Amino acid sequence: MTELLSGQGRTHQAAALAALLATAFVVLAIAGTARMYTPVPFWDMWGATLGFYIAINDGAHWLWWAQHNEHRIVLSRLLFWLDYRLFGGLSIFLLVMNQVFVGLAVVLFWRLSQHRLRTVGASRTMLFFVTCFLVAWLFQWMQHENLAWAFQSQFFLAQLLPLCAFYWLHKSAAGEQSANTAFVIACLFGIASVGTMANGVLALPLMALYALISRMRIWRVLLLCGMSIAMLGLYFHDYQAPPYHGSTVDALLHQPLEVVQFVLLYLGTPFFNLFGRGTLATVIAMVSTCVMAAIALTYLYRGIRSPKNNTLILALVFGIIYLAGTALGTASGRVTFGVLQAVSYRYTTPALMAWACVLVLLLPWLCRQVKHHPRLIIATATVVVGLMLNLQWRAAIPQHQLVFDREVAGLALTLGVEDEAQIQHVFEMSPGLLRTVEVAETRQLGMFGIYPWRGLKGALGNTVTHPSLPRCAGHVDIVAPVNADQDYLAIQGWLYNAERQQVPALITVTDGAGVVRGFALTGQPRSDVADAVDDNAYLSGFRGYVSRDLAGDAAVLIADTAACELPLELSIEPPTPVSNP
Repeated sequence: MTELLSGQGRTHQAAALAALLATAFVVLAIAGTARMYTPVPFWDMWGATLGFYIAINDGAHWLWWAQHNEHRIVLSRLLFWLDYRLFGGLSIFLLVMNQVFVGLAVVLFWRLSQHRLRTVGASRTMLFFVTCFLVAWLFQWMQHENLAWAFQSQFFLAQLLPLCAFYWLHKSAAGEQSANTAFVIACLFGIASVGTMANGVLALPLMALYALISRMRIWRVLLLCGMSIAMLGLYFHDYQAPPYHGSTVDALLHQPLEVVQFVLLYLGTPFFNLFGRGTLATVIAMVSTCVMAAIALTYLYRGIRSPKNNTLILALVFGIIYLAGTALGTASGRVTFGVLQAVSYRYTTPALMAWACVLVLLLPWLCRQVKHHPRLIIATATVVVGLMLNLQWRAAIPQHQLVFDREVAGLALTLGVEDEAQIQHVFEMSPGLLRTVEVAETRQLGMFGIYPWRGLKGALGNTVTHPSLPRCAGHVDIVAPVNADQDYLAIQGWLYNAERQQVPALITVTDGAGVVRGFALTGQPRSDVADAVDDNAYLSGFRGYVSRDLAGDAAVLIADTAACELPLELSIEPPTPVSNP
């Protein structure tokens, strides 16, 4: 009895630890996303979210189905539209939805695991541990380019919806609940997959093949075939191949070895990251994909031999086939840019999903191993989770410089300063970008409608009157011309209210008569200032823009929330390090 209670106690402790670790992975993923957050649109978002919303409001409704590169991102565009219409276009809603989609993937794999473990009579405790691992696995920060970029919802949807389609097709084939209802739901998921990314077009054809192999009624097979043809025709009607992207046939004919390497690395990306992204990691990643292929083929053979008894196995195998097809499709278009494109962080999401399918397939086997070799399984799980946790902690690293660079780029765009080097932090300088910014600034959309960017351009030339303010601590380190813009100078330095121990957010620059001549934003890390002045001044570094004709004249830096000012003379000088603030 004592041994039994002792065993139960250890199980409860292990369960508590597993729950704590799973929670830590989720919290760190959310924290990492928050640390990288800024309302300034990043890269594709200028045209595909902000520009899209402007165009839709101006009547260009055809853009809902228009291509974005090789994709038709209809569902993500709906989210983009909702973000601007209901949530101010600040990207918070989009980032929350990224986390929600990962959570929904966890729910899906929990259901799949529940079904799979039921076949071997496994305990709820086993399901609990598996679920905790799936939470940690699917929330890994190694996919931060998708989690923390508000534009990337399609990367989650393009994997999640087809897997949902296969799951409901299994329920229909197995005769669970209402087979017809399950089939309709599967079809809806299959159709919706087409509106995620280009790989979504694979879902319906694979569903038709699944229906044929699992010996579903002939009318269902024919209906899925018909929908496949219809959606493929609709997708590729007026389709334009993106420039510089290769075709699958050309890639296989001219770069077959590179394509194979690309696919092996793509699906092995989680292990490439876990083992350090080096030569050894490359080998481990490729070998792991070969193992995945062997497992999938083994279970596919088993499913084909007895399809009626293995509908769930077939659903999981077809999920892996779909994700492998995704890897091949990506290779055909991206291998021309080099094999190492395969290990881009954004491609980790589909690879994580593929390995989750493998794990669920192997659950009955793992249950047997737990009974016969518990120490080996526990040791292996501990090593894997340890490697995962080691990477996950990177989500806690502050991203002050990244956020600062993007927000100052937003300031340059708001003021109409063509500081190409700064603007490159959020997008390539182009006439199209400047037109989008002009319209968005006029309509006060997204970041252009909130503090500190709102109304800055219109405030230039206004006269500021305010009561006498205490003197700020601070220094202007750099006053330099902006290469592509003859009207502005870039200024850089630090500003801090020592009395309040506060760093301002926005700095207004006036001439001696109080006329507004420019603005600057703080937030740049300045460890030198923190060491010499105050730890609270760590983010007192600023960068901004002033009228060129202010050079050599008296100027005043006015801090907003910190309520202080710093009179000085702006002199154009080459950049020099500041050793003693």
